[in-house]
Amino acid sequence: MNYVLIGMPGSGKTTIGKLLAKKLNYDFIDSDHYLESLFAETIPEMFAKSEAYFRKHETLAIKALSELDRTVISTGGGVVLFEENIRFLKKNGLVIFLDRSPDAIIQDIENSTRPLLADDKSRLFTLYEQRIELYRKYADLIIANNQPVEKICQLMIDQISN
Repeated sequence: MNYVLIGMPGSGKTTIGKLLAKKLNYDFIDSDHYLESLFAETIPEMFAKSEAYFRKHETLAIKALSELDRTVISTGGGVVLFEENIRFLKKNGLVIFLDRSPDAIIQDIENSTRPLLADDKSRLFTLYEQRIELYRKYADLIIANNQPVEKICQLMIDQISN
């Protein structure tokens, strides 16, 4: 079984995912990095072609990642926009929504590497409103990311064990 982390850009999926993988002795993969290596293009380059172009390639990468086992997968924030992505991820994974408030994210986020936020950090609030119900709908487990990373990771492990 895999553990799949979903949530907004800057919600802690990669940071917490790496620690969770280490504690569980699982592999860790960031789906955005995998996507870039698979297609030899950066995400900003894909978005420059179109968001539809990016989303199509993202789904192909998600399909490949869904075949893995014993892996913590950190997904891109928009992975929930296409139900097909979630079907692939749930085939062999438990989907965990890391819920972090936009106010907390905006204080930490480096938006220059995030195409949908590059021009305007306040867009994060709009994206949150557009996606929050999808994150909740698709999550098998919801974890509020409002504590130190170690505590969040331990909370996840406790919840997974139950």
